[in-house]
Amino acid sequence: MRIQIAIAMLLLTALTGCFGPFTRFQSAEESERDKDLEVPLVGDMASSVPIGMEQISGVGLVTGLDGTGHSPQGPARILLEKQLLKQKIERVKDALDSPNNALVMVSALVPPGHRKGEPLDVEVTLPPNSRTTSLRGGYLHDCPLREYKARNNETVAGNILAHAQGSLLVGLGAPNSEIELRRGQAWEGGVFLGERPFYLRMKKGDKSYRVTQAVANRLNNLFREDPHKRQPLHDRLQSLDGVSEQLNQKFDPAAVNRGEVARAINAETLAISVPYAYRLNPERYVRIAQLVPLQETPEQRPKYRQRLLKMLLDPQETLKAAWRLEALGQDSIASLKKGLQSGDPLVRFAAAESLTYLGNVAGVEELARLAERHQPLRHWSLLALANLDESVSRAKLAELLDRPDPELRSGAFVAFRLLDRADPRSRDERLGAELLNEGYWLHQVAPQSTPLVYMSLSKRAEIVLFGRNVALTPPVKILAGPEFTITAERLDKRCTVSRIGAKGGVRHASSSLQVDDVLRTMAELGAQYPDVVEFLRKADERKCLNCPLRINNLPEPVPLETLAESGRDPQFLRD
Repeated sequence: MRIQIAIAMLLLTALTGCFGPFTRFQSAEESERDKDLEVPLVGDMASSVPIGMEQISGVGLVTGLDGTGHSPQGPARILLEKQLLKQKIERVKDALDSPNNALVMVSALVPPGHRKGEPLDVEVTLPPNSRTTSLRGGYLHDCPLREYKARNNETVAGNILAHAQGSLLVGLGAPNSEIELRRGQAWEGGVFLGERPFYLRMKKGDKSYRVTQAVANRLNNLFREDPHKRQPLHDRLQSLDGVSEQLNQKFDPAAVNRGEVARAINAETLAISVPYAYRLNPERYVRIAQLVPLQETPEQRPKYRQRLLKMLLDPQETLKAAWRLEALGQDSIASLKKGLQSGDPLVRFAAAESLTYLGNVAGVEELARLAERHQPLRHWSLLALANLDESVSRAKLAELLDRPDPELRSGAFVAFRLLDRADPRSRDERLGAELLNEGYWLHQVAPQSTPLVYMSLSKRAEIVLFGRNVALTPPVKILAGPEFTITAERLDKRCTVSRIGAKGGVRHASSSLQVDDVLRTMAELGAQYPDVVEFLRKADERKCLNCPLRINNLPEPVPLETLAESGRDPQFLRD
C-alpha cells in the first residue's frame, strides 16, 4: 500500500510539472528565446563601477555686502591674496579689509558623467574664524575650484576643474535666520572644465589591455561625440583663460575632442564619457553601453533582432527589448518604429524613447502625447524630448506649455529650458527669459494659456508666469523678507512697493497689479530671490493671486524597474 501511495505521489508531481515550489520545466518557446538572446554583451565582460559625487573646492571673495563682511587672517587669506593678484585685482589688501567684502569657502559636487562646460551648483560658507554676519546681497567673484586629496598626511591641491561666480542666494526659506544668513548658494554658478567619466571594470578572466581596448572600440563605433554639438559649450569657456588646457588628464580620459567616448585605462578598467545625446540622462547611457553586443555571428544577427522585435511588442518585455535595440544603434530604427503602432502605451513609450535617444524624430509626437495622458511616463518622456536637440522637440514642448495640467506645464517648461541651454547663442523667444537684479530669472510663457505661476526652490532661481494676465487681487498687505512691503487697498488699480533698509532708509515705488511689473519693481529696489519667493508664497496663502501658484511642481520619475514590471498589469496604463 505504501509503495502504491509513493508511486501515485510521483505521478502527481510529474503531471504538475514541478519537483518543488520554485522549479518548473522551461517551455520550448522560452528555450528558443533564450538561445536567440545568447549574444555576448559588454555587460557580460564588464560591470559598472559605483562612483559618487566628487567634491571640488576653493577660497573666494564675496563682494557687494552692506558692511556685514570680514576676511580673517590665516592660510585661506594668504591663498586668496595670491589668487586675486593672479587675476590682476588692484589693491588686494584693501579689498580684503573692506567690510563690504568677505572671504568665503566655496565648494561644488560633480556628479558622475558630468560633461565639459556643464553648470554646477555652488555652495558658499564662512571659515570658522570669520566675523561676517550676513552674505545677503553678495556676489561671488570669479573663483577657481580644485580637487584636494590627502597624500603623505598632507592635503594636496590638484588642477583647476571649475570656475564659480554669481549672485548668492541667502536665507531662502529662513530670511531672518542668523545661520542661514552666513551661508549661500549659487545655483548653476559653476562651469565644469573637465569630463567626469563613468568606469567599467572587466570581470575576472577577461582582464587584458587588448580585450579592454576592444570593448572600448566597440562602444566608439556605436557612440560618437558630435564636435558641432559641443561648440556652444566651448564658446562658454573662452573667457576662462585657457585653464581647461591644464586639467588633470584623469578627468578627460576619453579624448572627447577626437569624438571618442570610451578608452581603456589599463588591463581591467574602461572609462566612458557621456555623449551629447545622453547629456541629461547619463545613467541611461551606462545602461545602454552595457547592452552593446561585442560580436554577432551571421547566424545570430537576424535571430537576435527578430527576437528583440517580438519582445518589443510584448508589454511585459518591451522596455528591456527597447534598451537592447537602442544598444544596436541606427540599425534598430526600423524595428523601433514598428513599436509606435502598438495599441499598448508602454510599448509605444519604449519605442519612442529609444528612437529619440538615437537621434530620430519619429517618436517625438508620441512622447508628447504620452507625457500628457500618462503621469507615470511623464518625467521620462519630457526628459527624452529635452535630450533631442531638434526643432520638432521644441515645438512639442511649447505646445505642452498650453495644457491645463499644472505639473505637465511646469515639467514641459523645465524640459524646454534644458533643451534651450544646449546652445546659448540661440535662445528661444518662447521662453521669455529676463534676468532680474542679476540674480534670478523671470519667464513669461504661453500667453494664450490659463494663468499659472511656477516657482523653483532648487537648481535655478526662476519664476515662470503662464498666460497673459497674472495679477494681484487687492486688498494686498504683504511683508516680504526683512525689508520689503507690497500694499494695495481694495479698489486700487496699482500697488506700492516699499523697502525699509536696515540703516533706516525708506524707498517707495509704484507698480501695476501685474505680477511681472511687481517683480521688476522689487528688483529695481534691490530685492533678492528669497524676498520675491516669500512675496509670492504669502500672496498665494492670502488669496491675493488671481491664479494658482506651484512650487517645484515637477513630474516625479517612476523607477524604470517599476515601469518594466508594469507591463504585467494591464490596468497600470490605459489609453
